[in-house]
Amino acid sequence: MRLNQLEYFIKVVECGSITKAAQELYLSQPSLTKAVSGLEAEYDLKLFDRTAKGLSLTPKGRDFLEYAKGVIDSSQALNTTFGKEGHPSIQRVAIASQQFDFIYDILLSLYKENTEELLQIDLQENDRGEIVRMVKERRADIGILVVTERNSKPFKSELQGKNLEVHILDRSPLYACMGSRSGLYDHETVDVEEAEQYLHVALDTEQTLRRELRYKNGMSEGLNREHLIFCNTMGVCRKFLEETEALLLAPKWVLGFFEDTKIRSVPLMMNGESYPQIHYLVWIKRVKEEFHPLEERFMKLLNEHFSCSD
Repeated sequence: MRLNQLEYFIKVVECGSITKAAQELYLSQPSLTKAVSGLEAEYDLKLFDRTAKGLSLTPKGRDFLEYAKGVIDSSQALNTTFGKEGHPSIQRVAIASQQFDFIYDILLSLYKENTEELLQIDLQENDRGEIVRMVKERRADIGILVVTERNSKPFKSELQGKNLEVHILDRSPLYACMGSRSGLYDHETVDVEEAEQYLHVALDTEQTLRRELRYKNGMSEGLNREHLIFCNTMGVCRKFLEETEALLLAPKWVLGFFEDTKIRSVPLMMNGESYPQIHYLVWIKRVKEEFHPLEERFMKLLNEHFSCSD
């Protein structure tokens, strides 16, 4: 398959006949027919039905047309960006992240520093498993997520097997977040035994996390596993906290979502002392791959944010 074969095929579709397409392409009809037949032979499919009114695409031909247009568009984009007459290069940063209250301000600062540049800032918020997959599969270049003290070593081993590296940004205990309908609303701290009596919302949709929270002993102190709702956006979590007695146990990096609301966040305790399990905010990337300038600046702003918040 050659690009000009796809271009010829698309032109035939646009014109509705071999004769008219050959005229517009300045080709002989036999040459154009041979090019289209070559595609049909290569992919073992019939692209056109011949009717009294001319040519019409077969069902497979319609599907093939969409892919052909995609290939041609991609080829043109490559020539536009990297060819001799290409446009100025676009600076790009692609981030996969869980939902955190700090990341939007950092991206805004990045934009304000580069208002004269062509930028592509791609932020995709997802669960932990999908973030790892996105970085591994090059759908994102930087991943930002939370791991617990308990699973940090297995997580690091998992990443090594995927040719990814992990770096710690910050650490945080857990907080109990609640709305005014909660019986714990006026408490200055919440003990895990108190927390277990309430409905809980969990901000993640990862299947592994669901199994751990529901079924594994020792994985979820403070969570009522019989009364648990999984949410994948802070908006849904906030709604449940405001309208029910539910609790959300969360590290400090999401507490900013509750500013200007009546939701309170207080330290989670165990037996009168600070809850022992620490959470780590980490970033991941592919091993031995250097950052582009915009990625480097994003990481500098990210590290500066946590240096200033210490």
